[in-house]
Amino acid sequence: MESNGARAVPISYYASNDTLEELFGSINGLLFPGGGAGVPPGATKMYELAKEANDNGDFFPIWGTCLGFEWLVQLAGGELDTGFDSENVSLPLELTDAANTSRLLSSLSPDLLAMLQGPNTSAFNNHMAGITPEDFETYPDLTATFTVLSTSADREGREFVSTMESPDYPFYGVQFHPEKNIWELGETPGGYPYEDIPHSQDAIDATIAFARFFISESRKSGHQFSDPATEQASLIWRYPVYYTAPEFVQEYIYEFE
Repeated sequence: MESNGARAVPISYYASNDTLEELFGSINGLLFPGGGAGVPPGATKMYELAKEANDNGDFFPIWGTCLGFEWLVQLAGGELDTGFDSENVSLPLELTDAANTSRLLSSLSPDLLAMLQGPNTSAFNNHMAGITPEDFETYPDLTATFTVLSTSADREGREFVSTMESPDYPFYGVQFHPEKNIWELGETPGGYPYEDIPHSQDAIDATIAFARFFISESRKSGHQFSDPATEQASLIWRYPVYYTAPEFVQEYIYEFE
């Protein structure tokens, strides 16, 4: 997000509704990141606030990456499948017919979109959970909220939804990790890559393109902090960052008040 001019405001996994409502009115978009955790009540609250805001003409986008994608599936009424063999592997995107009119994918250049569909794709996956396209279609609330833009197949050929967006809301989800191509460069003690993450120029360009799209969506929001001091005190930069390679090169450690 910062690569395209945004500033990050961390939100506590255990934030109260009062805190979430205040933050919602102050920030311009919401990122559900990757990781490993169940959907917290706060994510449900923010999702509901975002839907209500957009329904009332107050533009507010959400992006979900990997775990965040899975949260969006669950928040929209779906359930996850498990057992995918899709950890530490880059997998091509198989586009659906809906991709032709997608806001997200149409923002990419033809060359980047072709790269994502080919053998040298930068779509790095690191998950065991997800949802098959067949199961996706069995949840009416989920299909009413999101449209499948692409699928991918794990090492065993099992297919899962890899990109989705909402036709009615500025909500987007990717099961892969577009951010890792630039930011994750961890190495083993012997100097080998800790994970098989693509770092080609095309991969880096894809990272920037995805980030540019979501930040362009966030710029449409008119939310703002009540004053500069409150805004500055809320930014991620106030928290210490640590070198924690190899899995994550750097991590912020939060101690929320």
